[in-house]
Amino acid sequence: MIILDTNILWGVTLDNSTADLFRAFAAADIHVAVPSVVLEELASQRTLEYVAAHDSATSAIAQLERHVPWGGVPSLGQLDKERHREHWRDVYRRMVEVIEPSAEALRTALFRESNVLAPCKRLGKGEKTGSRDAAIWLTAVEYARTHKEETIYFVSANTKDFGDGKEYPEPMKADLTGIEDRFVHLTSLDDVVELFARPAELDADFLSGLLAGDEWIALVTDALSDHLPAFDPNDDTGWLNLRLAYTPLGDGASVTEDRPALGWFDPPTLTFGGASDMTAHSIGGQAWYTATVRWFASSLMMLTGHGLTPAANVLETRVLVTQDENGPRMSILHSQPPRALTAEEVRRVPNTWTNWKQELATRFPSNSFASRGSVSTPVFAQPGSPQDPTKAAVLTQIGSPVEAIAALITLAAVGWANRTKTK
Repeated sequence: MIILDTNILWGVTLDNSTADLFRAFAAADIHVAVPSVVLEELASQRTLEYVAAHDSATSAIAQLERHVPWGGVPSLGQLDKERHREHWRDVYRRMVEVIEPSAEALRTALFRESNVLAPCKRLGKGEKTGSRDAAIWLTAVEYARTHKEETIYFVSANTKDFGDGKEYPEPMKADLTGIEDRFVHLTSLDDVVELFARPAELDADFLSGLLAGDEWIALVTDALSDHLPAFDPNDDTGWLNLRLAYTPLGDGASVTEDRPALGWFDPPTLTFGGASDMTAHSIGGQAWYTATVRWFASSLMMLTGHGLTPAANVLETRVLVTQDENGPRMSILHSQPPRALTAEEVRRVPNTWTNWKQELATRFPSNSFASRGSVSTPVFAQPGSPQDPTKAAVLTQIGSPVEAIAALITLAAVGWANRTKTK
């Protein structure tokens, strides 16, 4: 039995390669399951996104009604959180089995959180957390103890709380007494593929050709936001987030050490930067490829000082790709936070910065921002995009360095918040 933690299923949908992998395992009589706590976490995440989008739409309709004196503004359906939760429960049940914990396991999980026993922990000065982690862990342990003929493969990328399977703190170590040889702790789906799929012939050109295609770039853009948060002031690991590492580009800029920035002014353009560590496996006659892929993100970066600059950073992801009669599909297995470019990578980023000043003046003809010598940038949203009117209105009000920074922060907050809510 393969038992998955919540983080392994973030962003997985019925039409991507991870769901295909689970279906292939099921056809090969390899069981994949999640504790019911994981199912509820996944459904609640999707539902909270739905609630946020509904709130945003409600606010937009209310504003529209104030500007339409003759009425006739379409109404928005009522919020139905339980229907949304049940929809996503059903989606995940179609991919994996669900294991219910005993009442004793749930009581023990709450006890461990109350007493800050691993995998539970204390946040800050007094807040305790981790009862769900404890319930997930104890469900897997309980299943192993009641199914003595099976080997359990517990898969979680949460090494901070669960560890990497080499050493456990108490009482987690005691939980595994007597079942150590049947409880295998893995930290990624990569490990699962390596264990349960047969090696196959690798066609590196096929894989690289697919990943460099425009349609794959669009898929990666969406998938990255599921793995690295798009906009969260409390988390600096997101690929569209605040405090990003970057490398300046254009105007003879040279590579320097990592620099922090406020964030992207426009959604960055992704460019395929190469694949490495490629493997090929077969399950039931179907080929599965995994690879570490490098992507270059480039656009206009908002600086911590006064101004903007054309910039880029690098994201590295581990991807899973498969292809059948319905065509190729891809999933991102895990991602690394953005980093600055090396000198070699700078030379590989497409140069779109030559005429950025003229492009900016054309895009925002009514503002004097570009003429102040505080802007250096390239890739812009297409004319007529929803962000243009907002940016133009804000930029025309800029008169001082302080106002410039305030405007940029406002644009980032409004732009990325809207982008996240309407995703």
